[in-house]
Amino acid sequence: MTIDEFSNGFDILVDSYRRFKDFDDRMALDSIEFSEYEKSIHLTNAQDTIIKEIYDGNYVPISFESNELARRELSNLVKDKTYTSQSESSTIPDTFKHYTYKLGDDCWFVVLEQVVLSSTNACYNNKVLMVCPTTHDEYNIVKGNPFKGPNDRRVLRLDIGDSVELISKYDIAKYYMRYLSKPEPIILCELESNKLSINGVSSPQTCKLSSLLHQEILERAVKAALSTRVINTKNNGK
Repeated sequence: MTIDEFSNGFDILVDSYRRFKDFDDRMALDSIEFSEYEKSIHLTNAQDTIIKEIYDGNYVPISFESNELARRELSNLVKDKTYTSQSESSTIPDTFKHYTYKLGDDCWFVVLEQVVLSSTNACYNNKVLMVCPTTHDEYNIVKGNPFKGPNDRRVLRLDIGDSVELISKYDIAKYYMRYLSKPEPIILCELESNKLSINGVSSPQTCKLSSLLHQEILERAVKAALSTRVINTKNNGK
């Protein structure tokens, strides 16, 4: 949908709720109108919620990438990033090699990650290993286990704030990550003149996700907007 289609569609759906009275306060609905900024807020929030539901498998009874539809719905958010290894750094007292990488501001969910090793041993130099995310408690339990800890087949990953720490038996040359990026907001009007922004963006832009999701985002946004306004109206009348 274009910006105008989102805005006009929002107004049409609000009007349809007035006529069919899907909410329980007709007088409150009749007096409701939404500015372009309010529409943008609700559309962006609906978009973010739907993405998380698809990733978790709560949007439909399938999870992200479990079928072709799920892959297409979020395909525009999939990005790649390759890190070259930095010097080792860690306060964890063990014999493994620790590498810390700062994630990009747009990184939401990691969907694939691998490392390329660097070694004087030809058997391990340039070898590709999988990366397995783990918790700090779990790492404390498995780090001494040759089968579950860092080994010849895998590297472990710990999450620390906006960074990840990779723990490896060998030197790491590169860290490759494929992830779902944070979606850009849906903004229906120029906000800069009013010193407003949504997620740091002030210029008008439509939804960057697959068009498969546009109508659901619109409907979800309108329902959330109306629910909030009707609740506020009832509370004010008490």
